[in-house]
Amino acid sequence: MNSEMTMEQMNISADEVITKADAQQCRHKLEKRWYRRLVVINIIMVAVVIGAFVKNFGGYNKKVHEYIEENTQTMTQAMEGKKAAKTEKKAEKKDDKFEKEDLPWDVKALLTGIGAVIGLYVFMTYQYAKNKANALRITEKNFPEVYNEVCRQAKKLGMKKVPEVYVVQANGVLNAFSTFCLSKQYITIHSEVFEMAYREHHDMESLSFIIAHEMSHIYYGHAKLTYQLSILFSSLIPVLSDTASRAREYSCDRLAQKITGNDGIDSMFMLMVDRHLYKMIDREDYIENAESQKGFYLWVSNLLADHPVPCKRIPALAMGEGSGKLY
Repeated sequence: MNSEMTMEQMNISADEVITKADAQQCRHKLEKRWYRRLVVINIIMVAVVIGAFVKNFGGYNKKVHEYIEENTQTMTQAMEGKKAAKTEKKAEKKDDKFEKEDLPWDVKALLTGIGAVIGLYVFMTYQYAKNKANALRITEKNFPEVYNEVCRQAKKLGMKKVPEVYVVQANGVLNAFSTFCLSKQYITIHSEVFEMAYREHHDMESLSFIIAHEMSHIYYGHAKLTYQLSILFSSLIPVLSDTASRAREYSCDRLAQKITGNDGIDSMFMLMVDRHLYKMIDREDYIENAESQKGFYLWVSNLLADHPVPCKRIPALAMGEGSGKLY
């Protein structure tokens, strides 16, 4: 089996393919709005720094030339032996002053920004290489049941390429995420999440939902280099970036429901409590109690979280449609 399988080979009818209109309906009603806000703020931040640097460039250039000229003169005098001790002391003071003087804020910001872009490229390339070196890639021979599900989901979403999926040991941490390396987008699943499909509960439905959630991030473009660069600096603003992130999570939850036909609640229970205990939770009791949870500190906890807190996320999944509460 390969990633270029046809819908017929995957037993997917044309009616099962999720259209762009259907996928857009799954999106949280405020996701695009918050993304645009972050893009605008990102552009303003970059423009302010570049504008200030360009405006002050002449002055910086002049200072550099003056510094070079003064030190050249000082060194020349010292080499000629004229007032050697005095000039040497003067040169040391100038060097010390130059070293201690802080760089202008715009130069610092510009260098930091350039470093962040380069750092993002290096880090994501390293992470992908680390994944390939240490993780197991799901293939038609390694966990074929999961591989078939990944292919089926990709075909339902109309993807031209099936994303690579890796399983990695994470010392008990329950998580899964989608990410990128240049133009490549891929999914990583912690083995502690993955094993539930094969061991205690044989729960392919919950695993499929988790995969579909990460597949949705890829479908919507959240795990793309261009997307991340467009909000690279504005995403450092805590409350704004967290709110936008929660909207993205709600969007992917809803699309994952459409892909799998599964409400995804068991998947959230598993991530919340443990892979051994989540099947023992009474759904109705939890949702009833979750909807009654209110208060300022709970509101703040959700406000500062990049994922909706479970007492808001799970009731949103139970609704089966509409947008979850951001606050």
